[in-house]
Amino acid sequence: MMIRRRAVILPVVLMILVLLALLGAAFSFRIHADNASTQAVANRLQSRLAAEAGVEWVKLLLRSSRLERSVWYRNPTAFNRVILWAQDEDSKKAGTNEKLDGKVAYRFSIVGDDFSDDKLYTRFGLIDEASKVNLNVATERQLTILVTAAAAGDSSVDVKGVVDAILDWRDSDHNPRSETGGTEGVYYENLPRPYRVKNAPFDTVEELLLVKGVTGNLLYGEDFDRNGLLTDNEDDGDKSFPPDNEDGVLNRGLFPYLTVYSHETQTSNENRARVNLLGDEQALRDVLEEAFPDDPVVVNFCVAATRPVSAGGNSATAQDPNTAPQGNTRSNSPPQGNAPQADAPSGGTSGGNAPQGDRPRGGASLLPGEFDLPFNTGIEGGKLSVVAQRQPDTPAGQPDTGENKPVERGETFPGEPAQTSQNTDTPNTQGETPQGSDSESTEGENKDETDAQSGDAHDPSSPIRSPADLLFPRMINGEVQESPVGPEHLPALMDRTTVLPEGTRDVVGLINVDTAPRLVLRCIDGLTPDEVDAIVAQRDALDDQELSTTAWLVNEGILDNETYARIAPQITARAQQFRIQSIGYADHVGTVTRLEVIVDMNGPIAETVYYRDISYLGAPFPIREEDREQQNARE
Repeated sequence: MMIRRRAVILPVVLMILVLLALLGAAFSFRIHADNASTQAVANRLQSRLAAEAGVEWVKLLLRSSRLERSVWYRNPTAFNRVILWAQDEDSKKAGTNEKLDGKVAYRFSIVGDDFSDDKLYTRFGLIDEASKVNLNVATERQLTILVTAAAAGDSSVDVKGVVDAILDWRDSDHNPRSETGGTEGVYYENLPRPYRVKNAPFDTVEELLLVKGVTGNLLYGEDFDRNGLLTDNEDDGDKSFPPDNEDGVLNRGLFPYLTVYSHETQTSNENRARVNLLGDEQALRDVLEEAFPDDPVVVNFCVAATRPVSAGGNSATAQDPNTAPQGNTRSNSPPQGNAPQADAPSGGTSGGNAPQGDRPRGGASLLPGEFDLPFNTGIEGGKLSVVAQRQPDTPAGQPDTGENKPVERGETFPGEPAQTSQNTDTPNTQGETPQGSDSESTEGENKDETDAQSGDAHDPSSPIRSPADLLFPRMINGEVQESPVGPEHLPALMDRTTVLPEGTRDVVGLINVDTAPRLVLRCIDGLTPDEVDAIVAQRDALDDQELSTTAWLVNEGILDNETYARIAPQITARAQQFRIQSIGYADHVGTVTRLEVIVDMNGPIAETVYYRDISYLGAPFPIREEDREQQNARE
C-alpha cells in the first residue's frame, strides 16, 4: 500500500520568503525614513547656516555703508536670493542672485516691510530701528496715535486705558494714572497667574503682552506672520486664523512702529565728536572755520550768538556751557551745573510720566518726543521744558514730589497769562487725527499759535535748543543781530555741532525722517499731515548725501525754518540700530529658517543686541520659483 506524503516543504519555504520580504521591506522603509530625516535635519541646518550667513553679510556691509541709505534700505540686487553655495557651479557665483535651473543652491534673502503697500511688494533691505517710536520715551500723545491706529476702530479697545497701562508699566512709581486704579500692581497681583508690574523700562516690544489691555491682536494686528502683506487668511473674517475685519486693508498692529533700541551717538557722519555750541569757544570756532572756510561772517555770528552775555547785556540770554540742556541723553560724566539738579529730590524723577534711568547702557536721559531740550536760563514769559537730569547712579523708583514737574508746551510760567494749549501729551496736535479716530480734525489752526505753544522759535532772546535756531536773529551784547546763517549752512551745523552737554554719549528715541513710515512721522510733535505726506513723497528721490542730515527738510522746501527748528530736537537722519530679517533656504527644498536679529553699529563692529528664531512664522514670501508664485520688489 502506498502512503501519500503531503508536500509541506513548499508552503514553509514560501512563508519564510514572505517573512523575509516583509522584513526586508520594513528594514528598507526604516533606512529610507532615517535617511530622509537625516537629510531634513541637514537641510534645516544648512538653511539655518544660510540665514546666519545673511546676518554676517549684512554686518560686513554695514561696516562700510551704514550711512548710505540706498545700499541697505531697498536693494533687491544685494539682498534677494543671494547664493552662498551651488552644486557643480563656479564659486564665483557666490554672492550673486543668478537663477540656477535644477541645481542644489543654498541662498538667503534679507526682507523688510514696505509700508507703502500691503498687497504686492516685499522690501528687500534692513529695518531701521530709528524709524520707529521708542517705547521707553514715547509720550502719551504718541502712544495714543499708535494705539488708536492699531485698534482700527474696534470699540472694545479702551485706547486711553491701554496708554495709561503702558505708561504705568514703565514708570518708577506705584501711582496709577487710571481713575479706576487698574494700571498698577493691584490688577496684576489679582490675575489667575499673578505677576508684578515692572515699574521700569521695557526690555523688548514683546513685553507689551504683559501689560493690561494689550492683546496679540493689538500688538500684531492682522499681520500675524509679520510679512507686511495682506494674505488670504488675513482678510477672510472669522473663517481662518488670525481674526480680521475683512476690510481689504492690512492692520499691522503696534509691533512694526515701536522699538526699545533706538539711540544715536553724539558723533558726526565722519565719526568725529560733535562740538557743543555752548561750550569751549576756540573748539567751536575751529570746527566752524573748517566747515565754512570762506564765510567768516557766519563763523563769527555762530560763536557770538552762543556766548554768555556780558554783565551789561540782557541776562535772559545768558547761556553758560555748564548749564547746557539736560535731558534724554546718556552721559559718561555727572551732569554739569547745579540747576535744576540742585532743587531735585535725590533720585527723583523729572515729573510727568517718563521713566528716568535704567536705560540700556545706563545714564540719564532726555525725552526728545515729549520735551524740548531743556535749559536753565530763568527766562520770564517763555515756554520751555525744564526737566531735572538724574545722576546715573541714583536709584530709581523714589516718589516724585512735584517740585520739578516740567513746564510742558503750552503751559505758562508763573505770572504769564494762561492760554489755550496743545501739549505733547494730548493726541491730534497740529490737527492730526489718528487713523481710525472719530475725532474731528483741527487742521485749520494757524501756524503762529502752534509756534507760541512750542516756544517762540524766532525770539532773539530764546535759548538755543538746537543748531537750527541759529537760522534766526539772536541777541548779541544786548542787541538783536540778523542771522547770516542760511539753509545751505544747515547740513554742516546739524552734523558737526550740538547743544548737549560735554560728555553726553548719545540721545535716546530720535525719529529718522529718512525711513520712518507715515504713522511714525505723525508722532513727531509739530508736523502737519500735509508735511508728513511731503516728506514721504520727496525722500526717495534724494541721494545719500542729501539725506545725510535732516537739513534736507528745509533745503527741499518741505518745511519752513520755524517748523524745522521746532522739530529738530526730535528727529535724526541717521540709522545706527538695524533689524535684520534673514531668510535662509535652498532652491531644491522648501525648508526655511527665518532669523530676526538687531545689531547696534556703535562704531565699525556690529554688536548683536537681539536674536530670535522666528521660523515658526514661515517664509515671508514664496521662496522658490517652482512654486509658480513671484514676489515683487520695488527697485
